[in-house]
Amino acid sequence: MTERVEAAGTRTSRTQGLRGLIGIAAIMGMIGGCATGRVSNIEAYDEIAMNKVVPYPDRADLRKRAYELIVVDRPAVGIDASTLVKPRAQVRGALLRVAAEAGAAVIDQSLSPLGELRTEGVLVELEGRETEDVTGADFALATRFSKYQYSAEWKKPFKLLWQSEADVAGKPGICIHRAEVEVDIQLSEVGSDGKITKTYALEHSAEQGNKDLDPACTIAPVTLGVLFEKALDEALSCLNIPLGSKLLPRGHLTGHRKAPGAERHIYRISLGSAQGIRPGNDIEVRREQRSMSPSGEEIREERVIAKGVVTDHVRAQQSWVALDPTKATGALLEGDVVRPFLSDGLLASLSGPDCDSILAER
Repeated sequence: MTERVEAAGTRTSRTQGLRGLIGIAAIMGMIGGCATGRVSNIEAYDEIAMNKVVPYPDRADLRKRAYELIVVDRPAVGIDASTLVKPRAQVRGALLRVAAEAGAAVIDQSLSPLGELRTEGVLVELEGRETEDVTGADFALATRFSKYQYSAEWKKPFKLLWQSEADVAGKPGICIHRAEVEVDIQLSEVGSDGKITKTYALEHSAEQGNKDLDPACTIAPVTLGVLFEKALDEALSCLNIPLGSKLLPRGHLTGHRKAPGAERHIYRISLGSAQGIRPGNDIEVRREQRSMSPSGEEIREERVIAKGVVTDHVRAQQSWVALDPTKATGALLEGDVVRPFLSDGLLASLSGPDCDSILAER
């Protein structure tokens, strides 16, 4: 049996991380006048029978709420592996934090020997691992560095019009030290013939200017290490929303109630405090669509049909969501998929790096 390692040490820390990530949306919603959905007496609400989605989720799908993933380090062509020991650890640490904040878990994260076997392609099968070691995972995150490069440029001291070359010869110039990093993170579905769901390409650099008489522009190893760490840390911060959204818990609609004598509707979902849900969180209702490719592969896609707000009725494995069915783009059915919703716009106003120029998704 695979030893399971929680992304942040404990399931509690994962839950707290999710609360912190989606709590911003709840706070902003209350500031904007959107109530958290207080329901004074839920037992007084009338139960409304619901039609069911077809095919209806099986028991395993209904019980599966949080995602589990593995992390794989792939070799970096043309880069000395010894120089990537700390950067790879930094990337893994960032991925663990994103997973923890999204409520996901990382299992068997020590897969570097596996990564060394692969240079190209997708994760079709995890060679060198027993099948039962990885069947519990839903996704694999494969990381690969394509650039880890330092450069320096010396700029001569500024010479005023009335100064001679001799006047500025003894003055220090400016050394611009630059640390550049490029790393790809591929998200693949385990057990789906290694199909790559998404690739996150990060490209960023950090600079530091120092006065220096020597055009050689020497820099202390410790200072250079800090510069690389800064560049990588800023780049990895751009994964919080796009990757975190992929790893958020996934539940289903399981019930519908309506206030007597009023057009107020609430819906029960199979996500609760154990998955980091709390009053005021935004929830999306998604309709799953299944199709078949010409090669016979089943394709599952989801589209958002409604959005709601979690009420003050939250239990460990379920909660009630206030939602207006008249604003939905389709009939709400028992078994529809529900997920927390993270808005890019809410965090875009916060200080941070320019992720539009750092991150490319494909």
